[in-house]
Amino acid sequence: MLEAKKASVSHRNGVGQAKDYAERLAARFAYASNGLNWYQVDMMTGKEGDLALPFPTPDQLWDLTFSRPNTWRDRFGEIDFETDGGKWELRYYQHRAITAALDAIAEGDRRILLTLATGTGKTSIAFQIAWKLFQSKWNLSREPLRRPRILFLADRNILADQAYNAFSAFPNDAVRGARSWGILQ
Repeated sequence: MLEAKKASVSHRNGVGQAKDYAERLAARFAYASNGLNWYQVDMMTGKEGDLALPFPTPDQLWDLTFSRPNTWRDRFGEIDFETDGGKWELRYYQHRAITAALDAIAEGDRRILLTLATGTGKTSIAFQIAWKLFQSKWNLSREPLRRPRILFLADRNILADQAYNAFSAFPNDAVRGARSWGILQ
């Protein structure tokens, strides 16, 4: 995350903004600059200060952010989000919720709770998580030999219909009884 200010302003003027954006996007690093000087904040360790150029490369930032290997995190990351041909894009908090859930799954957590308000796209979030689990062939055995079975429940018909439509990107043979049972295979 980079917050840039004009050259006549101190490079530290944008640090608060950069931290705020990095927090919202769950980014590991935040940067502030006026084009002449640079300030770096490591959101994980809290270390911050002026940065001497050269700026870290994307590979260096990746290695710093993901220094501990995780096969499932990498598998999930290789699968693109389903955007219906670019018709819609995830909001930042949806992306963050999906990433947090998938990171927890990659770490082996068996229970995950996402709490979101009405109208925040919970069905879209559930779809994207299911999409990545399905496409990566994640399952409880943690051996990518078969696609998982996923149960999606809704407490009202209108929500079940909405989910059925949202999950239409799955192949027809993967969706079984979705309207009456809420089951994706």
